[in-house]
Amino acid sequence: MKIIFIWLLLSFFSCSNGSKEKPVSNQNITQSVNTNVQMTKFDIAKYEAKIKADPSYEGYAKDNNVYVKQYHVIKDGYVEETYNRDIVQNYVEEVITDNRFRDIYTFDHTGTLQSVKHYFGNNLEIGKWTYYQNGTVVNTEDKDKNYAFDLNKVLQYGKDRKVDFTKNGEISRSESKQYNAHIWEITWNTGKIAADGESYLFKKVILNGNTGAELSSKEYYLNPLAR
Repeated sequence: MKIIFIWLLLSFFSCSNGSKEKPVSNQNITQSVNTNVQMTKFDIAKYEAKIKADPSYEGYAKDNNVYVKQYHVIKDGYVEETYNRDIVQNYVEEVITDNRFRDIYTFDHTGTLQSVKHYFGNNLEIGKWTYYQNGTVVNTEDKDKNYAFDLNKVLQYGKDRKVDFTKNGEISRSESKQYNAHIWEITWNTGKIAADGESYLFKKVILNGNTGAELSSKEYYLNPLAR
């Protein structure tokens, strides 16, 4: 847990107000990153050929902005020393963009699509999740329900303050009893250094998930490398 905590802090550390960053994309996040691809089957034979050629195979770069991660999950109770199709529970393909969007396609052991899920940043659930059975949609979940002030608007909020959340910083959301509302919690490193030369000024803002109104805003110093 300490390692994960340090990694998250280092992610904050790299975010600075003065850095030159690419503009925030205006893409429709409810459509996510793979709108033009209809993956209904996982190519097991092709995957097995890649593993045979390179046992450490994990995926490939689709282009300069997208990486496709591929792996399989084995059945409970089994131990796998080398790939064995007979004990595979699921095949998984993750389409990951360099602006922190991620689509996860899960297939059954025959390579048939089971679900499509969408994420942003550190596991923020977004968009419409779709579940399939025998190629037919059996259920959907709208992860953006209750958030009229959607992720695109949160990204724009950051852009207006020279913060590019598609590169750094943290975004999360939840239902808050304190504010009696669905909220966004966004945090970033402002890049301002404290007198000790090691701590940085971070800012945390709470936004109303429906209206985008600021419910809370505070600043604090933190040394990202401190243990």
